[in-house]
Amino acid sequence: MENENVVVYPSQFDPSIQVMVIFPGHENYDGLKPLFDELGFGFVAPEENLVIINGDILGSEDNLDIDILRFIEAHELAHTMLKHNTRNPDDEKDADLYAFILLGGKNYDTAQEYLVDSFEERHGEPFDISMIEKFR
Repeated sequence: MENENVVVYPSQFDPSIQVMVIFPGHENYDGLKPLFDELGFGFVAPEENLVIINGDILGSEDNLDIDILRFIEAHELAHTMLKHNTRNPDDEKDADLYAFILLGGKNYDTAQEYLVDSFEERHGEPFDISMIEKFR
């Protein structure tokens, strides 16, 4: 579903979850902006089966950076799948590691590369493939 300043679609990783990419100018963006500032590029509303992503960081509504979008979507779904209730550095790292697995399962190689390339900046250590073993 596409409306002005919002894109909604079923998750690529779990079709029971809807993904909403909301852009500046949408009637609810200003109310969600403090949550984006606090929680990052996106967050999960589990009671709504919804992932909400800040479209402002993805480019324009007509020219989304799909690889970053897939990375954020996988990361946020990983929080749900891993049953995270709070946001802390260990949970954030685990969500990235599990997102790596989700992205690989769908052959989103460029999104995986983005995750690997940004991992050290996000977590203070370089990505190592052996880190995902705890999820296998």
